[in-house]
Amino acid sequence: MITVVWFRHDLRVQDQPLLHKAAELGAPVLPLYVLPEHWTQPGPEGMDRLGPAKAAFLQESLADLETSLSSLGLPLVMVVACPRTFLIRWHESTPMQVVTAEADAPEEEDVIQALRSEGVVVSEVASRTLLSSSSLPWPDRFPSTFSRFRKQVEREGGPAVMRPPGTPAELTPAEVPALTNERPSVQALLTARRGRWQRVPEDYFSLPGGETAARQWLDQYLFEDRFIAHYKHTRNQLIGTGYSSRLSAALAWGCLSVRHVWHAILEYEQAFGADQHSYWLRFELLWREFFHWSLREHGAHVFRYAGLGLFAKAPASPPTHQPALWSAWCEARTGLPFIDANLKELMATGYLSNRGRQNLASFLIHDLGLDWRLGARWFEHHLVDHDVASNWGNWAYIAGVGHDAQGGRRFSPTRQWWRHDPEGRYLRYWLPALRDLSREQCLALHFAAGADARPDDYPVPIVALPDADREVT
Repeated sequence: MITVVWFRHDLRVQDQPLLHKAAELGAPVLPLYVLPEHWTQPGPEGMDRLGPAKAAFLQESLADLETSLSSLGLPLVMVVACPRTFLIRWHESTPMQVVTAEADAPEEEDVIQALRSEGVVVSEVASRTLLSSSSLPWPDRFPSTFSRFRKQVEREGGPAVMRPPGTPAELTPAEVPALTNERPSVQALLTARRGRWQRVPEDYFSLPGGETAARQWLDQYLFEDRFIAHYKHTRNQLIGTGYSSRLSAALAWGCLSVRHVWHAILEYEQAFGADQHSYWLRFELLWREFFHWSLREHGAHVFRYAGLGLFAKAPASPPTHQPALWSAWCEARTGLPFIDANLKELMATGYLSNRGRQNLASFLIHDLGLDWRLGARWFEHHLVDHDVASNWGNWAYIAGVGHDAQGGRRFSPTRQWWRHDPEGRYLRYWLPALRDLSREQCLALHFAAGADARPDDYPVPIVALPDADREVT
């Protein structure tokens, strides 16, 4: 009997409860990463789950994990396969028990239940959330809104977040069984998926993947540069250095645990004092927590067009697909400069600011009239920090079919750009064709539907914005 530590979205060695659980079980240990083969296959929307920047970040994270495990004397087995089929067949030839993180999404839960039905003993370990599933603060039903969730979680000085475990005890490596040579190499597949994509230091998001880089950045962000000291005021900024935490990708892939980040913020507050900025970063971690528990509560309903059905009834069927509008979106040629700039940043870097995400979601849903799930899948393909709970939860929220009691949110792309990019630096960086235009001229392009003259063949808007959006002051 061996213990297979099955890594999924917890690609780290320090603060790693999976390794601690494996040490408790006492059997020889073999770390495993399975890249689900369906991630590279287009879904019904025509998109797969592994865009170039995302593949690069995952490749770097796995390389760092492999190095860290090697320092503990543990080899990392990496395969491209269907996790369910691979682990069941492996168990048939090599009796094993599996240690893995608690399921985040229904498809992960299905795999774990399938393994158990085939006689595989699976130990699920909490490694993705602040709260423990054994001590949730809501008495019966999951809160319908974030404000209710936050009040219950913060009651009596909470939340009570367990301290991350220390370095795991010495582990005995298991012998690596023979695997078929027919399977593609994970690293080779990720190299092919990233293609010619390269990280550009001048772009906002330039952090490499992996636990080592993530821990270095967390220390720099909190204690060296102390960027957190202005977090609440700058988190909606669009361009620059240190305006937001840039921790989302490390959290999404588990290069850092959310509990480690939480306690690091508390250490910052002890050293420099707590204020609205340090609280607001923890506040944002609570939003992440809210969506994670919502996905566990509502399951596959999160992915329905009608959403959760908590407040308002959505139409029974999604809107008619409009290929021309969708193509313009995919090519970042909507003709609305603020929207196109955000689309270009996302495709070039695999990252987007909080403000950019909200505006793209609002525009696709409320101005283009497209199925909100198309946007969620588009983000899932491109984002290096894609987190299934946060991404789908936020898109449903903007669409009005999630946890928003107001029934959806529309943001004016003109007012949002005018407010959050006052000097036009963001627009000119991502849209070189507009660099010679004044701020007022760039603003006018948002309302140029039907016009003929455009700079450098910049497209006319594919939709006309309402006249109310002209008021930007």
